[in-house]
Amino acid sequence: MSEPHILIVDDDTVLLQALPAFLRLRMGTVKIDTCDSALEALSQIAAWDYDAIISDIKMPGMDGLSLMAEVRLLRPNTPTLLITGHGEHDLAVRALQGGAYAFIQKPIDRDSFMVSLIGAIQKRQLSRDTERGS
Repeated sequence: MSEPHILIVDDDTVLLQALPAFLRLRMGTVKIDTCDSALEALSQIAAWDYDAIISDIKMPGMDGLSLMAEVRLLRPNTPTLLITGHGEHDLAVRALQGGAYAFIQKPIDRDSFMVSLIGAIQKRQLSRDTERGS
């Protein structure tokens, strides 16, 4: 597996600092971009072919569900993991029906989060290899 490139989108600045640090400890070599709004994320997604996108659902302006719908148009093979502190069953159903690779509740269970993220990265890298005809 080549060095993964991940985008984290969240309006919580503490999470935008803590999650990349945690991922670097767990994964070693990984490239991580962060942004604090869905609109900023869209410009980054247009410029980069990420291995995975991690987004909060509840954000001001465009929420994570709307961002995921846009990602599916721009980069249909890029898995999106949605995070929320709101444990509403309906929200989880909407996220998964909308195409989320995983629905992660806060506080984040680190082990299950890593399993989901690594699976998402592997899926994207395999689909990229298939697209190239390797």
